[in-house]
Amino acid sequence: MDIKLPVGNAIHANGSAVGSKPRSGPSSPTDDPHVTRSSPGTVEESVTLTDTAKTLRSLRDDSRDAPVNHQRLQAIKTAVQEGRYVIDDQRVAQRMLEEEFAL
Repeated sequence: MDIKLPVGNAIHANGSAVGSKPRSGPSSPTDDPHVTRSSPGTVEESVTLTDTAKTLRSLRDDSRDAPVNHQRLQAIKTAVQEGRYVIDDQRVAQRMLEEEFAL
């Protein structure tokens, strides 16, 4: 892989390349309104999750507690390993369409 570096390979102290366009936004973490300093030399950052991210996290957590039919799961695993598990592609497609239209 050939990596092209800026002309002269010069880098400013802030990490940007000489001749590069300045980045938009704060130039250092202390200029960022979402970052607070708790003591000299340390930076604390905060993260705000969107409603979608919160919903996804909740669904993930709930799915961990979902009941599992271990007997059926083992039967399917065995059938897959032995090459006996047959997928009904028409049924899968029909269920996908039903789910899509239910939304």
